[in-house]
Amino acid sequence: MKRIVRTLGLSLLSLGPLTGCYDRVDLEDASLSLVAGVDITEDHRTMSYTSIPVFSKAEKKSQELKVVANTQRQGRGKLDAFTVGSFNGRKIKVIVLSKRFVQETPDWFRYMDIYFRDGRNPITPRVVVFDGTLDQLFYYHSPNQPILPLMLMGMIRSASDRSESVATTLQELHRQMNEEGQTSFLTEMSIKQDAMIDGTSLLDHKGRYVDMLSMPETVLLRILQKNAGQSVGFVLRLPSSLTGSAGETDWVSLATERVKVKIKSMYAGGRFRFSVHVHFSASVVEKLSSLDLDDHQREAETACAEELRDKFEALIAKLQRKKVDPVGFGIYARAYQYKPFKQVKENWGEAFSQSDVQVRVSVAFADEGSVK
Repeated sequence: MKRIVRTLGLSLLSLGPLTGCYDRVDLEDASLSLVAGVDITEDHRTMSYTSIPVFSKAEKKSQELKVVANTQRQGRGKLDAFTVGSFNGRKIKVIVLSKRFVQETPDWFRYMDIYFRDGRNPITPRVVVFDGTLDQLFYYHSPNQPILPLMLMGMIRSASDRSESVATTLQELHRQMNEEGQTSFLTEMSIKQDAMIDGTSLLDHKGRYVDMLSMPETVLLRILQKNAGQSVGFVLRLPSSLTGSAGETDWVSLATERVKVKIKSMYAGGRFRFSVHVHFSASVVEKLSSLDLDDHQREAETACAEELRDKFEALIAKLQRKKVDPVGFGIYARAYQYKPFKQVKENWGEAFSQSDVQVRVSVAFADEGSVK
């Protein structure tokens, strides 16, 4: 009897590892989509795009397809008819949305529902807004660039590492779309002379495209969000009143070593008030001016701080004009001024546009370089 029980137990244990393989798909039988795209036709029908790498010795290393479909799920079914193996979207790394799709499709975020409802789909792909038709991007082949999936992933990663763009995942976008105290932001790119990252798309609370931030503006945004990279660079112009010249060579380049951001919220006089203090500890990595920093370091630090403060104020003024809050000032308002925030949480963008934001910047040179 013991032998029978032992044999039966060993048999059951041997079957255990096989339970996770019941729906396996061999690589040679699958068509792995690494990039998905959504655009609209002239009569506002949605089009699904995909880019699939080709693992063969053929000259063409990827296969690009597009179909007209009412939903993303229907689009996958149609794309399956064009692929050699079974179409598989579980490895998607980048989702590209055309700018026109985001601008003209009401409640476009519902088209992403399949990624959240079906647990087999990834929620970690980066989401990108493309300024142009997706035909331009998916059928773009440059001899200087790798295949589309590798090109997009590399460009997004490098721009995000330099804090010149964002790398919003689908999961993060879902959080932003449901966050009352912050509006959404996505990477924006286009093809001009070559494929390039343009900056950051700004969306309102309903996901409508509002405007974009350039790459230098995105660096400031990432600093205010407290998620800038370890080191970011600024090229600033010293005032002629300090350098004593009116030439075009009064430039100084800084590389930050440490950045501290403090944001305090208040509510008084029927409006929200925010106090922002940004402290930079930075190294001087380039100086075209003849100004002697040993003798005028404090004055140069003050001049750099004032120019950076002007840049931050211009960025915040732009966000207030557009009634969007990608920084997340509303999160501070909700945390510390909940009663007044509760009254405006349904329309925080409007309340933020009327708020008072005071910015203070301080700069300290940590290093002037090994050779002066």
